[in-house]
Amino acid sequence: MADTRQVPGPNAAAARDPIRLLLVEDDPVDAAHLREILTSVDEVKFEIEQASHVEEGLQMLRDGAFQVVLLDLSLEEGDGLDTLSRAKVAAASVPIIAMTSQGNEVQALKALRVGAQDYLVKGESEPRLVVRTVLYAVERHRILTDLALARQREHYIATHDSLTGLPNRAAFMDQLQRSIAYAARNQTQVSLLFVDVDRFKNINDSMGHQVGDELLRVVSTRLQDVVRRSDMLGRLGGDEFIVLLQDVQRDHDPARVSQKILDTLSRPCSLNGAEYRVTASVGIAVYPSDGMSADVLIKNADLAMYHAKSVGRNRYSYYAKDMDDQVATSLDMENGLRLALEHHSLLVHYQPQVHVGKGIIGAEALVRWRCPNRGMVSPATFIPMAEETGLIHPIGAWVLRTACEQAVAWQGAGRGIRVAVNVSTRQLASSSFADEVSTTLRETGLDPRRLELEITESSVLEEQGVTLGTIRLVRQLGVRVAIDDFGTGYSALSALRNLPVDALKIDRSFVSDLDSDPSVRTITTSLIDLATGLGLDVTAEGVENTGQMRFLESRGCHDMQGFLFSRPMPAEEFARQLQTPVPPWQEALSTSIE
Repeated sequence: MADTRQVPGPNAAAARDPIRLLLVEDDPVDAAHLREILTSVDEVKFEIEQASHVEEGLQMLRDGAFQVVLLDLSLEEGDGLDTLSRAKVAAASVPIIAMTSQGNEVQALKALRVGAQDYLVKGESEPRLVVRTVLYAVERHRILTDLALARQREHYIATHDSLTGLPNRAAFMDQLQRSIAYAARNQTQVSLLFVDVDRFKNINDSMGHQVGDELLRVVSTRLQDVVRRSDMLGRLGGDEFIVLLQDVQRDHDPARVSQKILDTLSRPCSLNGAEYRVTASVGIAVYPSDGMSADVLIKNADLAMYHAKSVGRNRYSYYAKDMDDQVATSLDMENGLRLALEHHSLLVHYQPQVHVGKGIIGAEALVRWRCPNRGMVSPATFIPMAEETGLIHPIGAWVLRTACEQAVAWQGAGRGIRVAVNVSTRQLASSSFADEVSTTLRETGLDPRRLELEITESSVLEEQGVTLGTIRLVRQLGVRVAIDDFGTGYSALSALRNLPVDALKIDRSFVSDLDSDPSVRTITTSLIDLATGLGLDVTAEGVENTGQMRFLESRGCHDMQGFLFSRPMPAEEFARQLQTPVPPWQEALSTSIE
């Protein structure tokens, strides 16, 4: 017998581990010969188990974890190629080396076509060849397995989102196109639900992308709990998810699933040790009524989602054909607003804040947009758009700087008054906002005591963990902070004692009904008493007649703002009013009171 101890083998390092081999051979002499060859190799150790019958070998393949099989095709029972086929079914992942008798290489070649990794011819195979064939079969199988796994990984990476593990846009589009084709053949419906997390950018800006990513994983998990196995959930990117409801049977099914999504996502979740509540907006488009192609369906579901956001968020909306016109108008307005910002064509008007008896004590800075095509655009129209698109950050920074520069100019003219600037929730959620205020004060030279930042009641209530730290930093600069539109947020009034603010502004909705509604007078009196008891200044907004003014003053609210005193006006006109010894409104009030 030839020496086999120097047989070169592939992957010598890996060959140090024992190789489990199943020998299916009914001839004791041949079996013993093969055992002798394999156990005489120094470089590798074989753990050999033997089966003498077909069924026994097949059962051992099913039960054991073998790395290679030597299968005699000339067993007395069964047909050799049939046995090979059955062996491939029993253990598809195990390489099989077929053994044939001399002169029967035709059968060996057929075995390769059936699935054998290699073959040996009994009596013609040198020991060195036997060992090399076995080792190479194991190594080739390992390489092929690794390649198959690599292709699977590449395909998975190409078709799945790396953060959530959900199908990505490419995979979703592929499935959507197949579902549309199926629905067209069978005259059924499919529906798309476009899901977007509300105010997701706030969390990313304030808590960091790591927390934002964790939130997206939570959203992904919750959506998977809602979606049926027969449907498909994917992530398009960012905070956008999409659901494909296949074979929609009832018209209300998309709405039912959408509401389940809203209910599931609105449950509190713990992120970075803090509890958050997130909501989402859902847009619904249905094939074939809302589009005949995948691209059109996704576009229309997206439009419906934006409509849901525009009417209040945390709700779903079906696509309607007039939404195309609405979005076109919205996009045109957004582009116009961007141009206005780039070309410095926004305006700031100032509305006097007065102390009855003392005159003007401050001014609220109010941004205005005079659009070449639309004329003067209401802030109620373009401010929500600016917040949704992120333009509120550059617009807010520009208004802050402009107002501070104007206050410095008035102070230089001998009329030092306080200027109030509105701040959005998005600005407060930015980790750099306090630094932005500090830099603006330093570069304009405005005394921090001359600046007041007005924040909405809801921004504090909804984002306490996010905004309170920013508010404290701003107040440490010496800047005043006032809660605007107070009374409309339905907050627990006891929470006020923990808020780092200096003043409350009573919302105009209360002031406007003072003349006609006794309950409103009672509520307004309570708000004034509450502010006074907490040591906060209080200002009433929307004062339009002397009756409202007298009632407020009789209840201890002396600071007011409204059309009774003046509408918002350009800085030049405001400066002239500052220089007037007795403003027209004050003279009219004196006459009225007499």
